[in-house]
Amino acid sequence: MNRIKRIFVFCCFLAFLTATRVLANTLPADSSLYSTDTLPRRELLSIKTNLLLDVAYMPGYNRWCPIPNIAFEYYPKSGHITFGASFDMPWWQNYRKHKYFQVRNYQVEGRYYLRANKANESYGTNRTNRTNRAYETYGSNGAAFKGFYLSAYVHAAVFGICFDADRGWVGEGAGAGIGGGYVMPLSKNGHWRLELGLQAGFFRCKYDPYKYENPVNPAYHDDLYYYKWTGKPELFKKRQYRWNWLGPTRVGITLSYDLLYRRIQKRGASFKWKERRAAQ
Repeated sequence: MNRIKRIFVFCCFLAFLTATRVLANTLPADSSLYSTDTLPRRELLSIKTNLLLDVAYMPGYNRWCPIPNIAFEYYPKSGHITFGASFDMPWWQNYRKHKYFQVRNYQVEGRYYLRANKANESYGTNRTNRTNRAYETYGSNGAAFKGFYLSAYVHAAVFGICFDADRGWVGEGAGAGIGGGYVMPLSKNGHWRLELGLQAGFFRCKYDPYKYENPVNPAYHDDLYYYKWTGKPELFKKRQYRWNWLGPTRVGITLSYDLLYRRIQKRGASFKWKERRAAQ
C-alpha cells in the first residue's frame, strides 16, 4: 500500500510538472511593460519558500506542523549555473504530551539550467549601444533563469524528535545528492516564479534514543528525559546508533521572488527592477 501511494504521488507530480510547462509556454512576452526611458534589470538574488513545508503534516506528531524555511538563489551575469542556500527550522514542542519536532537543516545547492542566460554585459564600451541592446534583451526575455534545471546539493542537520514518552531521538547527520526541476514565471516581468523540484541522495546520521523518566529505575520520578541506556554509566557513549537513507530527500513546490537586481549602466545591486536610461 505504501508503494502504491508513493507511485501515485510521483505520477501526480509529473502531471503537474507537465501542465505548468504548457502554461509557461503560453505566457506572452509583453514589451509594453518597459517604457522607452527606463531599462529593466536582470535578477541578481531571489528569496524563496517551499510551500509544501509551509503546510507540512508530521506523522506521529498527529498535527499540522508548518516548517519555517527560507532559501536564496544567486544569479550570475551569464551562463547556465546558479548557486543557492536554504535553511529549515521547525521548532514545535508539547511538553505535556512529550511531543517534539525540532530540526535545523542547512543546505547549499548548485543548479545547471538547460536554457542558457545570454550575457548582457558585453555590449562594448559605448553607453548608448550598450543600454539600447540591454533594453532589447531585458524587454524580450523577462526572467533569465527559467525552464528545466539539474542540481547537486549537500546538507547537514541536527534534530530532536519525540512522539511520546517512550519514543524520542536526538542526533545530527549530513548528506548529499542530485535533483532536478522546472521553474516557470508567474508574472509577465518574471519576478515571481513557481518552482517544482525533486531531490534524491544519501543521508547518514548518528543518534541516540531517549525517553521520559529514568529507564533504570522507573519508580524514580524527576520529570527529566534520559537516554535509553541501562548499562553501566561509565560505559555510555553518545551517538552509538547509525541510520542511513538512500532515496528521495526533498520535494518542493517553491514560491520565488527576485529580491535584488543587477544594475545595468554601472556596477552594483538595487531593490528596484528598473532604472532610468542615461542621457545620450
